[in-house]
Amino acid sequence: MVALAYLDPDRRLLGMRHALPGDEAAAEVPVRLILRDALGMDAASVVMAHNHPGGDPTPSTADRAVTRRVARALGMVDITLMDHIVLAAQGSFSFRAMGLL
Repeated sequence: MVALAYLDPDRRLLGMRHALPGDEAAAEVPVRLILRDALGMDAASVVMAHNHPGGDPTPSTADRAVTRRVARALGMVDITLMDHIVLAAQGSFSFRAMGLL
């Protein structure tokens, strides 16, 4: 599952959306839907999170690619991807904390 939180300039929550997984291996990240929601809520930033059911929070190559894609798309309309957090049984991974955003 992918969860998206939309924040105002003071980092207050404006709204959330959950995207259902496409299959067991990957969740589809609907970039157009993220942009539509962010613009519709007049969000200044977005936090994205998803789970790794296998237990290891290390981001996959696909996770890294979609993070870059979402950050680039949001950036084109002056919205910041604040973080992409991967949650798993063995812990969590923050793209922001690791310097990847």
